Amino acid sequence: MAYNFLGGSGYLTDEQRKQSLTHGNCLTFKTSIDASHTIEVSSGIRKEISAEEYSEEVADFICWWTRNVLKDLNGFSGFGKFKIMDFKIVN
Repeated sequence: MAYNFLGGSGYLTDEQRKQSLTHGNCLTFKTSIDASHTIEVSSGIRKEISAEEYSEEVADFICWWTRNVLKDLNGFSGFGKFKIMDFKIVN
């Protein structure tokens, strides 16, 4: 039996889809499980992040989310906007 992202079976319910999700490596991404809400991106203590590192972290989050969550949604209308919370992107 296949389990969904929250450990149950079948697609996630509308209520489950709206639960909070936090994931990250260097940067932390906070949104709803279905990623339809604004995706808040924070760095912790670092105040500057290179454009390359930011791009890699966003790509990592999107790939992780796609592998682990998308299969459990009965439809997907796209990611919410990404909002940088506590750092600046530099070249």
